[in-house]
Amino acid sequence: MYGMGMSMGLSQSLHIEMTQRLTMEQSIIIQQRMFRLRMELIHTIRDERYLPIARCPSCQKNLTPINIMKGFNRNPSDFTTKCPRCKNRFLPSLICTTEGLSITLPFFCPCQVLDQLQGKETLHPDKLAREHPAIYRSAIVHHGSIRNAFKKIGAEYLFEDISDWKQKIKPFLGKLPDSQVARCVNASASSIRLMRMKLKIKKFSRKKLLK
Repeated sequence: MYGMGMSMGLSQSLHIEMTQRLTMEQSIIIQQRMFRLRMELIHTIRDERYLPIARCPSCQKNLTPINIMKGFNRNPSDFTTKCPRCKNRFLPSLICTTEGLSITLPFFCPCQVLDQLQGKETLHPDKLAREHPAIYRSAIVHHGSIRNAFKKIGAEYLFEDISDWKQKIKPFLGKLPDSQVARCVNASASSIRLMRMKLKIKKFSRKKLLK
């Protein structure tokens, strides 16, 4: 009788642990696929491709972009990420590719980007990209657009008009949340939702990314 109870308890415990582990794995897959889609959207809009990279100098693990972003802390003066395997902290990079040319820049976390954008709201995007290339591109990766990044620190940015985006975003409607698409083109989520509904595209579902 006692043996049966222990067996049932053990079986139930294993089932719960397996279910939780599968949910975590699914969550990571969803995050990775959403990030890739968002980078594809940004590439389509801006003709520049961004790829965060990091290889731990201690254990040689190659970090995924999600690993890198989860390893950041909220200290504006600490530019390191943390290796999920050995916990070593080190500097990540961002590869930017446009017209067949690639450059490697430091990659900053969302908090560091906002801190370093302070006082730069009068700079035209071309000047900001030229004088502060890592800040400019890290801001786009994390916040979708420069204007949206400045908005988060309470600064109005009067530049960065993204043209011809309505045709460019169509392949991504329903594949990403309306709010994420909106941030990348400096539009409201409601306008993106209305556009999607007119095209009779179903709203974003996390479950779709697992298929």
